[in-house]
Amino acid sequence: MVKKILSSSLLKASGIYSITSVINSAIPFLLLPILTRYLTPADYGIVSMFGTLVSITSVFVGVNIHGAIQREYFNKENIDFKQYIGNCLIILVSTAIATLTILYTFRTTIEKFIGVPENLYWIAIVISFYSFAIASLTTIYQAQMDALRYSLFQIGLTLINVSMSILLVVCFKMNYMGRIYAQLTAYFIIGNVALLILILKYSKIKVNFSYIKKALSFGLPLVPHALGGMLITMTGRVIVNTKLGIDQTGIYTVATQIGSIIGILATSFNYAYVPWLYDKLNKKDQSTNLRIVKLTYICFIIIIISGLGLGIISPVILKILVGREFQNAASIIIWIALGNSFNGMYYMVTNYIFYSYKTYLLTIITLIVGLLNIGLTYYLVSIHNLAGAAQSFMISNALSFLVTWIVSASVFKMPWNIRTVIISHKK
Repeated sequence: MVKKILSSSLLKASGIYSITSVINSAIPFLLLPILTRYLTPADYGIVSMFGTLVSITSVFVGVNIHGAIQREYFNKENIDFKQYIGNCLIILVSTAIATLTILYTFRTTIEKFIGVPENLYWIAIVISFYSFAIASLTTIYQAQMDALRYSLFQIGLTLINVSMSILLVVCFKMNYMGRIYAQLTAYFIIGNVALLILILKYSKIKVNFSYIKKALSFGLPLVPHALGGMLITMTGRVIVNTKLGIDQTGIYTVATQIGSIIGILATSFNYAYVPWLYDKLNKKDQSTNLRIVKLTYICFIIIIISGLGLGIISPVILKILVGREFQNAASIIIWIALGNSFNGMYYMVTNYIFYSYKTYLLTIITLIVGLLNIGLTYYLVSIHNLAGAAQSFMISNALSFLVTWIVSASVFKMPWNIRTVIISHKK
């Protein structure tokens, strides 16, 4: 059934993306037995909050315009694509400088809020800068359905990250700083390679204000959207850190890493699915759209079953992977796994909003859900401690998925009626 709906190119590409994601996720999981024995829960908590800082700075460094690069790839006949990318790189440098300035202007307040020392802020900016360069290049590879080159960059980044983490944390006993420096090294090496390829092969640096405006009109509305998404993803860590302490944040982070397996696999499929979907939607064929909907419903079922399965077997996984101090994470993984399942389903329906260029709608949805998540998380953590944060994560992702599905159905008409799908399947 699935093979009838999917093209061979999509199956091949999604297979490579999935293998890459499994490798990228498996190697850090193999690190868990090491890091959870060489790092205390408090150290792990600091690493987690540094990751939160990087996530925040990454929203503003580049302002999400790597997504615009992928979208404009399918419109490259009508623009100077190399010049467009060149202007995206100009935006990258400008936003990196601006974000660094703001970060250090409010460094005292930020340090009190997230607990990350201000001497690490420049590292967050550097990682965000090179992360954008990598994302810009790999998104071109995605659009070209060049899953192999995409995979080489991702696996290379992971291998350097992991090997440096073992070297600095285990051999040189640098604690949480070793883990942070390992990330810096990986992004610096792979990021420079990506940047060099972008400059030499894919870009032409010539200021074009119409291209800058076009890229920003796509990316800027996604800044609050991304912030809203982080309110859903990161609020749990921040509130757990504030109310329960940095050691509990470390335990919560281990649970989110295990639970994110579902999200990683869903994201890997989406990488191949987006260019395939855009190409099919361009055909404006109703029978093709019906096949897309069938595929979507099949994926929904697979994602939910996978989330439940991961939650059930998570205690066994934890006993193998993590140290004794982190075993309490077992009881909350099912909530996080289901939350990631809903997030994977969200990816399947949000693409229609991107395709329609109506990204401002995602901003409204994610900001509202994200703000609701703050109050919900605070309330549930007060009642259920760590479990409350995980439950709030699941509820917020479920709400985000359902609302986004409703909105996407209104901006781009697809045959979502389940009865229509069943009848066509019988035919």
